[in-house]
Amino acid sequence: MKKQPEESVISATSLRDKIVGLSESSGRKSYYPMLQQKIRELQGEIAERHRAEETLRETLKRIERQQAVIAEISTHPTVFHGLLQEAAPMITTRMTHAMDVARASLWIMEPDRLCSMDKFDAHGGEHTSGTCLECGRFGAYFEAIEKGPVIVTDALQDPRTRDFSPKYLEANGIASMLDVPVLIDGELTAVICFEHVGEPRVWQPDEVTFASRIADQVALILAGQRRRITEEQLQSAHADLTRNLRFTEVLLDAIPIPIFYKDSKRRYLGCNQTFTDIMGITSEALRGRTARELWPDLADVYDNNDHSLRQDTRKSTYESKVRDKNGDLREVIFAKQIFFDEFKNAQGIIGSFVDITERNRAAKETQRLRTLLANIINSMPSMLIGVDADGRIAQWNQQAALVTGVSEAQAQGRPLRQVVPWLGSEMKKIRQSIANKKPFFEGKLSRVEHGETMYEDVTIYPLITNGVEGAVIRIDDVTEKVRIEEILIQSEKMLSVGGLAAGMAHEINNPLASIMGNAQVLETRLLLPLPQNELAAQEAGFTLEALQSYLEKRGIPKMLNSVRSSGAQAAQIVSNMLSFSRKSEPVLAPENIVELLGKTLELARTDYDLKKNYDFKKIRIVREYEDNLPKIQGSASKLQQVFLNLLRNGAEAMGDKIYPEGQWPQFTLRVKRNAPWVRIELEDNGPGLSESVRKRVFEPFFTTKSVGKGTGLGLSVSYFIITEEHAGMMAVQTAEGEWTRFIIDLPVAMSSK
Repeated sequence: MKKQPEESVISATSLRDKIVGLSESSGRKSYYPMLQQKIRELQGEIAERHRAEETLRETLKRIERQQAVIAEISTHPTVFHGLLQEAAPMITTRMTHAMDVARASLWIMEPDRLCSMDKFDAHGGEHTSGTCLECGRFGAYFEAIEKGPVIVTDALQDPRTRDFSPKYLEANGIASMLDVPVLIDGELTAVICFEHVGEPRVWQPDEVTFASRIADQVALILAGQRRRITEEQLQSAHADLTRNLRFTEVLLDAIPIPIFYKDSKRRYLGCNQTFTDIMGITSEALRGRTARELWPDLADVYDNNDHSLRQDTRKSTYESKVRDKNGDLREVIFAKQIFFDEFKNAQGIIGSFVDITERNRAAKETQRLRTLLANIINSMPSMLIGVDADGRIAQWNQQAALVTGVSEAQAQGRPLRQVVPWLGSEMKKIRQSIANKKPFFEGKLSRVEHGETMYEDVTIYPLITNGVEGAVIRIDDVTEKVRIEEILIQSEKMLSVGGLAAGMAHEINNPLASIMGNAQVLETRLLLPLPQNELAAQEAGFTLEALQSYLEKRGIPKMLNSVRSSGAQAAQIVSNMLSFSRKSEPVLAPENIVELLGKTLELARTDYDLKKNYDFKKIRIVREYEDNLPKIQGSASKLQQVFLNLLRNGAEAMGDKIYPEGQWPQFTLRVKRNAPWVRIELEDNGPGLSESVRKRVFEPFFTTKSVGKGTGLGLSVSYFIITEEHAGMMAVQTAEGEWTRFIIDLPVAMSSK
């Protein structure tokens, strides 16, 4: 106010100077019209100066008001403590009064949208919040606000704001807008907004500056909030890191596996407690040292693996050794892996190892025991087959492979009935044995293989330990045992019958001798023309010729001949019976069994009798003789008797069989080594024998022929010739309806040396 008189003096002086100047310049001319024009110009200039002064005063008032608001906002407790949410209503209220606008608001940027934190309406004195603007819908506005203040005089026409009309601008009578962005590190984080209602308003530079200062204040608050949040996050992260580090240390120490870690230069960074306990070196003592410093004899292996790990695999597992705290070498499995920083740069290696010394020792011992057990199992003469609960093969020894011709690899996992079909009927018993957990035995099971009857003992042992369900089947070939038992039984029968036969023979011999002697005397006295006979006939009153004629007519000579023939047959039976009770001593010599069989066949070819219903010449002979056979020790005549008897019996049996078309009677003769014997097999393709007949075939007086056709002594005598006189063995095998095979084992002749 004190400067106004000075301004008036200056204005008057200037006006006078101008008038004087004008009058001097105009000279003698009339200067009043021009003076009046100049006065008007001067008056206009003075009025303009007054308006400028008024504008300046108003501007100064606004600036003072703005500065007061800035000061009030900046010193407000909520702003001082960075509480923007609490400070927002105060800020928008002060902004409205400072800028003399209808509404002022503070907007916060969220992902893809701008939301109102607080909007103050000066007319109603109300605060609102929550309104959001989608960035995609108001592209022109957001593109402009990100670059700087949006100063809009005509909001309805300005391309930056006209997208807000009509729902917002027209509805609220908004004519002009002043929006200032709040930028932090070039990023739009908030917007300060002023809305003018009524006539369009030209925003003054000081108003833009004020809005910008408010924006800066908000930026400081937001930056402070971000900083505090960041600091809190850092503190929390540091606390988490510290907690995790401590937890990791405790966790590593609790792990019973030794763990260690190295840097990129293979220097140890530390280890867990288990590593210390085993290796005898603490984490502090380990840190900064290399494997070459600690374990020079093992360092090359470690370094080479670490190098390849970094170059190629980045992760590896391998077997090696460590030297423990006692200086002992232990076999271990190392597991190593590269670890990286947050930029995926390799920082070092973390590793662990597991002691497998005892495991390897146990594995070697287990392998040794397995090998030993396998050798024991495979060396057993029995078939050993392990099966699971479903009957699939799990174990198969060499004897099983030898008998079946199926290898262990081929048998593994296959059903038992497929590999060993003759045991298919035993599956029910195997399952019962597994269920009852009790062994099962079945002896002398018979089967025919390659035309030969085999006998086997089958024992089933259930597996009852370690929760394993299954069974072990043991199969023993007892064919020879059964045959020997049968031979022993047969021998015992023969011995008992032999004693009986000896007594009977002695009792029968005396009356038989009397019968045969008297029959011979009758023939002599009745049929021969002896002087004594003729004299006795004359004395009786008839001639010898008449007597002989009578006897012929009555058939007496034939009767006497029959008596003698029957007596001779009975004598032969008695002689055979005596052979059971006393052993003769035949002369045994080395004989060629092939030649002996050939001579016997020649004798058999001459054997033809219509009553016997066979012709030996029509029987096919197949010879299967092994080369270079040794000689046997025997009696040629006795053995021929045996072979001829077997051939005749076989021929008679084949004569009773009706053969289909394309087949005919056949003998198959086999001779082969069976050390220390030579085995002879005589096989026919006749009707065979039933099992009951086969067991009694060597018994004396046992015959299947009708009465009068056989005595039942042929095979029993043959049996004694082989077993008693030649110290051999004789057995019979048969398949009823198909074939019969007699097997004879004779000892090999002693060397001449």
